[in-house]
Amino acid sequence: MTEKGAMRERPPLRHRVNLSTTVGLTVIWVMLWGSLSLGTVVFGLLTAVVIQVTFPLPDVDELEHFRPLAFLALAAHTASGLVTSSISVAAKVLAFRTPTRNAMIRVPLRTTSQFVSSITAELTTLVPGSIVIDVDDGDLVVHVFDASTPEAIDRARLSVRRTEARVIRAFGSNQERAELREEGGA
Repeated sequence: MTEKGAMRERPPLRHRVNLSTTVGLTVIWVMLWGSLSLGTVVFGLLTAVVIQVTFPLPDVDELEHFRPLAFLALAAHTASGLVTSSISVAAKVLAFRTPTRNAMIRVPLRTTSQFVSSITAELTTLVPGSIVIDVDDGDLVVHVFDASTPEAIDRARLSVRRTEARVIRAFGSNQERAELREEGGA
């Protein structure tokens, strides 16, 4: 303790260096250098360890619940959404005679996790045709490109809810996953 109050101690080295983070940072290092060689991998590993020791990352509880297969399903869903939404948005933009109606919609989220909410918001914004404007009291406020019919608005809401469900399956707690199963998992 100091006179100004209790100082937060840094965690021991074994808690600051995480295997999955080290592997991830090393993969990014190798991708940035553009060559897979022993030297690149070794320097990538060293850089990853130095980064984690020098700039310790905060604990993210949701990463303890990481499920690789559910994450792959989330990635596939996002990639599919990128392709289909890009085609849909391009078709609507090129249809000069048909006016496009936009809207701001509020989509209630199931989760209270900031991590899951943030990932859901990022993935929703990533897919063309929707942009998250705000996260407000457990709701996402989303600008949607196609709000020409009530059905289009319902599809946009359902798309956000499905994205959130996939994020919960990949990163959510056991309780959130159980609640999702009880609900039917939209």
